[in-house]
Amino acid sequence: MTFRSHWLIHHVSLCLRHERELVVLWKVSEQTQRYDTSTQFRLIADRVMDESLGGDEREATDFEIWFDQRLTGGPHEKTWLDDHPLHAASVFCRLLGTALLRLQGINASQIAPGSVWACYQSGFDVARHGAQAIRRELQKLNHCAEPRRGPKAVFPSLYDGLAYDYVDDPDFAPYREVFAQHLRESWPLGPGDELLGTAVTVRKLHSVRTAAEETGIDSRRLRKLLEASSMIDASLPDAWAVFEAEAARPMLASLINLTSAKEFFDAFDIGRSQFNLLVEDGILQPSLVDADTKHVWDPREGRAFMDRLLIGAETIQQAQHGWESIAKSAQRLKLRPADIIRAIWDGRIQRVARNAQFDGYASIHVYHDEVAQALAQETPSAMSLEMFTKTVGLGNPVYLNRLVRQGHVPTTEMRNPRTGAMQRFIGTEDAAAFYLRFTTLRILSRAKGTTWQSLSHRLRAAGVTPFSPDGFDYGHVYLKKDVEAALAD
Repeated sequence: MTFRSHWLIHHVSLCLRHERELVVLWKVSEQTQRYDTSTQFRLIADRVMDESLGGDEREATDFEIWFDQRLTGGPHEKTWLDDHPLHAASVFCRLLGTALLRLQGINASQIAPGSVWACYQSGFDVARHGAQAIRRELQKLNHCAEPRRGPKAVFPSLYDGLAYDYVDDPDFAPYREVFAQHLRESWPLGPGDELLGTAVTVRKLHSVRTAAEETGIDSRRLRKLLEASSMIDASLPDAWAVFEAEAARPMLASLINLTSAKEFFDAFDIGRSQFNLLVEDGILQPSLVDADTKHVWDPREGRAFMDRLLIGAETIQQAQHGWESIAKSAQRLKLRPADIIRAIWDGRIQRVARNAQFDGYASIHVYHDEVAQALAQETPSAMSLEMFTKTVGLGNPVYLNRLVRQGHVPTTEMRNPRTGAMQRFIGTEDAAAFYLRFTTLRILSRAKGTTWQSLSHRLRAAGVTPFSPDGFDYGHVYLKKDVEAALAD
């Protein structure tokens, strides 16, 4: 048996000399036993001698040869990846190769544990030729899903890796930029979407579909005009035929016609009954009053209404774990939708999401338990510690309990209306005191219109650390004054 130290590197899975796959010698959960190599080698000695531990034979891939040559400093054919650190280049090859499997109808979950080497090779075969070749393959992947589902639905592991897992590693910056450029140039991203962890607040690209939804212009008519103006690729479907939103603004404005109420609520998937309630409560208002026409609704106002609700929202692929549409949550609590909408706008409801399975108003979801704590009349005018923890985004309730026990956050003792027991709640004044002194990444995310990951990175770079004057771990809660100073424009 041969054992070489570079085989311990995660990216290595083959002995190039014998063209045999590497095998796991032992798996032991207890750490002391796992590193007792003398004992472990004795246990597998017979299997080593009879070669039953031998790996399968296969030819070395171009990636494996290139990796070995870079590791040893040997001569090799020059590639674009040679200009970047080896580990980051290798990880990117694996992430890209995994994403490219979708072109063959294969999902990441279908990759056998011993077949990851093929992902490295697939990604390397593209990335070796540079940024343009990478973007060409990413363009092919675009059409594996609808853009409304978001980039993560098309490139799940690649997106998570570059947007979150390696966001603080400068070695991955070149790959992030290649990917970001692809998204900027081909995805119709708008409010409610994110670009590699940063919330999109201004739309740069429209597709035929998004422009038709925003303006109320018939998509067939709009497409003909855009094609005649050479603003879109005629070979692409409406969802992917994109154009510069700002450049097309004058043309779109000239085409906009006020619509009837039915055309308006159909365009934004509001539903007649919901629309009537929103109009009654002043959330939606016609652009013309007392006019001798039923076409008094401006589609742009509908889009602005949607965008305002989606500022800082996360994207979910399906409604699970307590997410409900605004209409459903209001119905369950016997509230009017306007109550929930105004609570979102004034910050009393923080958790808002865009459900990628739906369009328009129907796609906007809220976390029902938070709505119940904030607005339901049958509950006390206070939140339980657990719900307040979720609302402000502290994650684990132990952090808020610790803040309370150490005297940093006030509470109010009240009788639980369901159990009859006395317990601590975060009352209105208690919550106000918390917001006056502290902030969290979730609160900042909604206020700044960006993601908590990018804010966390900015705070670390500015030397701002989570609140912990007495050495206790309170989670990612910060002194508001420190954060405001660090993030001041």
